[in-house]
Amino acid sequence: MISYVLRRLLVLPAIILLVTLILFSLMWQLPVEVRARIYVPTTNRFLLPDEEAELVERAIRLHGLDQPWPVQYLNWVRLLARGNWGYSPYWQQPVLEGLLQRTPATGELVLASMVPCVALSLTLGNMAARYRSRFPDHLIRAATFLGWAFPSFILGLVLMNVFYAWLQWFPPGRLSVWAGAILHSDQFHSYTGMYTVDALLNLDLRVFWDAIRHLVLPAVSLALAEWALLTRIMRSSMLDVLRCDYVTTARSKGAPERQVFSRHVRRNALLPVVSTGGVAVSMLMSGVVVVESVFNINGVGRAAAEAMAGTDIPVAVGFAVFTCVVTVTASLVADVLYAVVDPRVRLY
Repeated sequence: MISYVLRRLLVLPAIILLVTLILFSLMWQLPVEVRARIYVPTTNRFLLPDEEAELVERAIRLHGLDQPWPVQYLNWVRLLARGNWGYSPYWQQPVLEGLLQRTPATGELVLASMVPCVALSLTLGNMAARYRSRFPDHLIRAATFLGWAFPSFILGLVLMNVFYAWLQWFPPGRLSVWAGAILHSDQFHSYTGMYTVDALLNLDLRVFWDAIRHLVLPAVSLALAEWALLTRIMRSSMLDVLRCDYVTTARSKGAPERQVFSRHVRRNALLPVVSTGGVAVSMLMSGVVVVESVFNINGVGRAAAEAMAGTDIPVAVGFAVFTCVVTVTASLVADVLYAVVDPRVRLY
């Protein structure tokens, strides 16, 4: 297992370098003055044209933007590795600092959507396969078709109109005003930036349940398409496994149907679901841009969308690199889980 994980870890830098190469090739199409503004950390909006031009020229010389293409690329990768991802004029702070500051909100939303999504998709996919061509199967398949076809932003608006504007159950944002006051008080200690986790660590169940109430609607909106995808994959995988010879042999020996599913079918059917999990995380990262905007969550996706709408190139590039790192890491976790479920893959 250790050698398998190490082999996968060696592949990660190559993938990230390939993505940075593509990003830099796109950035190369911009004029050098525009690229130089990535490294001009100024908040003064009243600079004279000559002063601004001097700052840009200094950035060009300092970061070697007048050097050949390979030299510029290596310099840029070196700056990325050191944590210098440029300066965002929209955020008024370094890009990496802004991304890390907003990561807990996005991470909490992704976890709140992914964990129940996986559990529900495995359960319903199993049920649909067991009752193939019967009413539960038809109902689950119809729900997955609807979930896959329904845009997340439309679903979010519908859910907010029904469950917030009408029923007043699940409000948008991350916390109520009274819970936010507790969160920013001296008695409350922030450990992770995730409100649900920090509330549990502070033994404050009122803030915890308030944060859960605010997470329900965005988590459902974000997870619906991924739930539909994973449910259909689980159903198809289980139907394929049910046709295998060892399942037929187990049934011919008189094994109960429940034992056939639990011992022989379910674990082997998990393999395609696990391998798709890494892709599902990348889909969630693209979905947070819309969902966070709809539900007023100050996470990475919403902040990056607002900055990019203001033509903030450093944030656009930083968000692309950030998404690449998250997706590649999720793929590594999926590969490791695949090896846990099926030990045969460790030999390759």
